[in-house]
Amino acid sequence: MFGKKKEKSTVNTETTAEEKTEGADDRITKDMLVTDALMLNPMVAPVLMQAGMYCFSCPASMGETIEEAAMVHGFDVDDILEAINSAGKESESA
Repeated sequence: MFGKKKEKSTVNTETTAEEKTEGADDRITKDMLVTDALMLNPMVAPVLMQAGMYCFSCPASMGETIEEAAMVHGFDVDDILEAINSAGKESESA
């Protein structure tokens, strides 16, 4: 489900104008703090847990973005975001 992170030399935590436009319907973005994402959508927690990322219990989550957390754990941020936003849509339709 979660692919290992593709190697990058740096982490870009800024959202571009194109990303904001493309992801306007998605509430969770890669530059969002883990704690903010958890407050917006409680379904983030089970997705992170399934990947072995227990970020909600880690003090670093208060200052770490979704992208940074994915990088630390060796996951591709796009795979994590896809799972998070899919879980959010499923919970809204239930």
